[in-house]
Amino acid sequence: MKLRPTSLSVTRWLLLASLCCNVVLATYVSVQWLRPGWTPAGAGVPLRMIERVAERLPKDDADILWRIYHSKEAELQPMQAQYTRSLLKTMQLVAQPEIDKVALRSAVNDARDKRLKIGDTVIETFVEMLERISPKGRRQLVGGFLR
Repeated sequence: MKLRPTSLSVTRWLLLASLCCNVVLATYVSVQWLRPGWTPAGAGVPLRMIERVAERLPKDDADILWRIYHSKEAELQPMQAQYTRSLLKTMQLVAQPEIDKVALRSAVNDARDKRLKIGDTVIETFVEMLERISPKGRRQLVGGFLR
């Protein structure tokens, strides 16, 4: 196939435009990754879970849930930070040119263990909340599941 001079020029411009788009995208991702307060996906799960459950409750019951959550927040925050560090360590190992299977397995298991500790605290929060909220609030949480 023989390229005409005009098609070669168009091809060059398309390649340049593609390169510019890739630079813009890489810059955006880097800025998001490095900004303060950034956490890997999933690392903020307890708060989002509490928010979702609170939305389904009557206001008084939601207030109870938030009080319980805030009482456990000082316990959850260090666990969340440790979990985030574990995830970042795992990502760094994955990004290496050669995978160290033993180190990667250890990092993944460490992140899992930290996530389970957070989960246990969240479960305690919900059990404590269920003991305190109104029967109406409990019925709202289960919704149509028991019909």
